Amino acid sequence: MLHAVVKCSKRLYSRLPEKTSTLAKFNFPSATNTIEEVSNKIDSYLNNRSAKITLHGHIHRKSRLRAALSFGFIRDKQGDVLQFVSDVGSGDQSVLETMKKLSVEDSVAITGHAKRKETVGKEKEDAWELVAEEIQILNASNLDASRLEKLKQASPEDIPPQFRYLQLRTPFYQNALRTRSKLAQLVRKVLVENHDFVEIETPLLFKSTPEGAREFLVPTRAFDSFYALPQSPQQYKQILMSSGFTRYFQMAKCFRDEDLRADRQPEFTQIDLEMSFINSADQVMKVVEDVVLNLWKHTSKSGTYHVNSKGNLQPIHNLGENNNDSLQFQKLRYEEALQKYGIDKPDLRSNISFTSLSDFFVAKENPSFPVVEACVLKNAFEPEPEGSKKKKYKIPKSLIDPINYNRRRPYVWAVGKEQGEKNGNSNWWYQTLLEKNIITAKENINESELNQLLNLEPGDIIAVSTRAELPYENPTPLGKFRQLAIKEFPRKWLRPIENHEQQLVTDYDPESVTVGSWVVDFPLFNPVETSSHLDSPYPNYDFDKFESTHHPFTMCRSKDYDLLETDPLAVKGEHYDLVMNGVEVGGGSRRIHDPALQKFVFEEILRIQNHQQLFGHLVKALSMGCPPHAGLALGFDRLCAMIVGSSSIRDVIAFPKNQSGKDLVVDSPTSVDEQTLNDYHVTKF
Repeated sequence: MLHAVVKCSKRLYSRLPEKTSTLAKFNFPSATNTIEEVSNKIDSYLNNRSAKITLHGHIHRKSRLRAALSFGFIRDKQGDVLQFVSDVGSGDQSVLETMKKLSVEDSVAITGHAKRKETVGKEKEDAWELVAEEIQILNASNLDASRLEKLKQASPEDIPPQFRYLQLRTPFYQNALRTRSKLAQLVRKVLVENHDFVEIETPLLFKSTPEGAREFLVPTRAFDSFYALPQSPQQYKQILMSSGFTRYFQMAKCFRDEDLRADRQPEFTQIDLEMSFINSADQVMKVVEDVVLNLWKHTSKSGTYHVNSKGNLQPIHNLGENNNDSLQFQKLRYEEALQKYGIDKPDLRSNISFTSLSDFFVAKENPSFPVVEACVLKNAFEPEPEGSKKKKYKIPKSLIDPINYNRRRPYVWAVGKEQGEKNGNSNWWYQTLLEKNIITAKENINESELNQLLNLEPGDIIAVSTRAELPYENPTPLGKFRQLAIKEFPRKWLRPIENHEQQLVTDYDPESVTVGSWVVDFPLFNPVETSSHLDSPYPNYDFDKFESTHHPFTMCRSKDYDLLETDPLAVKGEHYDLVMNGVEVGGGSRRIHDPALQKFVFEEILRIQNHQQLFGHLVKALSMGCPPHAGLALGFDRLCAMIVGSSSIRDVIAFPKNQSGKDLVVDSPTSVDEQTLNDYHVTKF
């Protein structure tokens, strides 16, 4: 018998890291406290050398080495910073030798005892310092961390995004993500304990269906077979309503391949919920108000308010846990919102509204946009001092920069002293519009009535534009102007707060106030837009083709039912958006649970040719005794950003994508080799 002789060859390894120093990083004392825990019981720790304290954290700033006393700073997991010092009287030089090696952002464990500081600050941790008896470097940082130290202290958001983990070590981002975690726990607590919801996860590998935004497709190894990542769990959660679960929710991951802004990410999280046997949208709204008001009560420094019947702000105290309570936030009809504020998500902290000029002027440039309206910003500028040679006020660039407007911007003027001296003649501002053939004046225009209506005075700003009767253009030019004006002048034109004594407070910090409202009575369908901003400053529409304003599963108002057959654009939907401080934080609707009506919408109104292929699974579920149902989704990232006081949801997401959709920490997305692509029947061009 022949025996095979196998000769083993030794692999050649690079030099193994030194054993003692490497293994020491894995053998260290457990933390006994956080800085805050010691500070809260500092009297029991001071001057008691036997009370050993071990802190874990990162070196916050470079150590200062002195002949008499050397010191450094440690930052623990909660972001608190404490000074530690060497024990010069101990005769042990190991601590001092280790301090010489310390660099910013080193991961360390420091053991010692508390000592009272000679100079005591205002904070509790300023009353003591840690006398280090042992310092163990658990992992040294590299040069990049040291170079970024100044950015970390001054403006952590300027740390390059590939070092996101260094950003996250700073107090703001630590607080942001801890707050996010707390909010998620509160959401679950309120929905489960107060309202008996069941948390159910739905699949992330879905199918391609038209829901308004571009999808992310996932190729499979089966030829011409793709998954799609869900834009929302909309269809799955409606199917769940046919499954015997009457109250569902989840913290749902959603995906949309769309243009990225501060409030958008390709992947985001929403609080998704659905309720069956619902005969009124108010039932869903009450649950959502309970969630939102609890979040603000327990985590936000901002108070919650609604607009009362007098148009003033009133604080909300009742969280609405009793299902018989009325809604806490006011309802605002869509058309009213567009007419008053030019947008379907108005910031109601501001009193700015619009004035119709249709009694005086007729739109001329585009007859499809016949309404002429104005927005006056009273006292935008401080009055000019007597004898001033200043000829006119300078309008802030943000209000007139075309880049800030979707298509067209309004015509904007500042009212200077010279206009106020023209004996009440008002045609100085609209003369430009007449000359440009934007508008034409009606016969026998009453200048005195126009002056009285607008009441223009030096220091005011006036903006004028046109819009359609029912503005599918959203926001309108004045709606965007209003948004920009609120941002430019945040403390002006605030809506008064009516306190318990019915006194009006007009001077307050707008960041301390959160005003909520429900926007309702949206059009169920919109005409399909046929132009882009590159084609025309005015949007053009095909009024013979319709698309869902929100999604094709939304029920119409009962009184508009017959109009589905005769005039779909006149139909209002049972859709509702929750708007807070000008931010749409969520939206929902009563759904169509009747399969015949759902098929009619697909076939006759939206004319979806392959609706059976796209939505047959949903119609089948509806046809098997699915109860009436309604739901809503809240943008969890947006809620978190609002509560921590940020305008960008990137601040409350651990690893966000940049404006190009890239994650620079891990350098994704990446290219894939051709062999792998072949397995998925994908070809490079």
